Amino acid sequence: MKLFDMLNKKKDCCGNENEFVNAVEGCESKDIIVVGSSCCKSGYNLYEQLKQIIKDSNVAAKLTYTDSIEAASEYGIISKPAIVIDNKVIACNNGIDENGLKELLLG
Repeated sequence: MKLFDMLNKKKDCCGNENEFVNAVEGCESKDIIVVGSSCCKSGYNLYEQLKQIIKDSNVAAKLTYTDSIEAASEYGIISKPAIVIDNKVIACNNGIDENGLKELLLG
């Protein structure tokens, strides 16, 4: 029973805060999705790290976090967390460092 309580708490804390938009006038916005797992915090931590990089670098982006199995299936993702940019799977569970994340966003 405690396992289900822990999963429900995670859902509550992430419920409405799973989308971030940074609009930059005159720039085309990137659509970025972080696909995580409901039982592991690494996906949400990656989402928060990307959100900070987007803010600091002033990149035009819509960043979304999801832990749905349907989203993972749609993109053919087996290993999580994964990053999808403009409908292309860019990275899966390979521990990209901060510089690598910046290159993905700015490149």
